[in-house]
Amino acid sequence: MFAPSEGEFAGGAVGYRVSFGSPELAALATALNSLVSASDGVADAVTRHDRLALVRSNEQADALVDEVNRLAESLTPQDREMLGEFGVPALCEQLAVGARRNAYLIEQAWAVDAALMRLLVGIGKVGPDGAVGGYGVQPGAAYLDRGA
Repeated sequence: MFAPSEGEFAGGAVGYRVSFGSPELAALATALNSLVSASDGVADAVTRHDRLALVRSNEQADALVDEVNRLAESLTPQDREMLGEFGVPALCEQLAVGARRNAYLIEQAWAVDAALMRLLVGIGKVGPDGAVGGYGVQPGAAYLDRGA
């Protein structure tokens, strides 16, 4: 048997993919794969409440989006016919799923932060009856001046 670095099949699938299609098409598939990883990094950063990792992942994703746009514009009609063979539609679907997931996670993080702020602001308020109010305390009765 051959060792992993010996024989005609050395190099794996990456060498095979480069052997057909243009270099731009291979670079597009690689950039989309990296963008999926950056999207996963955003989800991880939001879940861990890691602001620095979120900023890093967003900057990486912005650079990759620019690269993907540049590569997509440079594709020839023959390259566009081979998008399926390079897995580009599947990568685009993964990106769409990741974008929906990240939007949901960010929305939930904002809702938790808003609830926490309401809780902190409401602590220590004195209600109309002299009792210390807390989260979700209903306001006192509203009176309508009918003589106005």
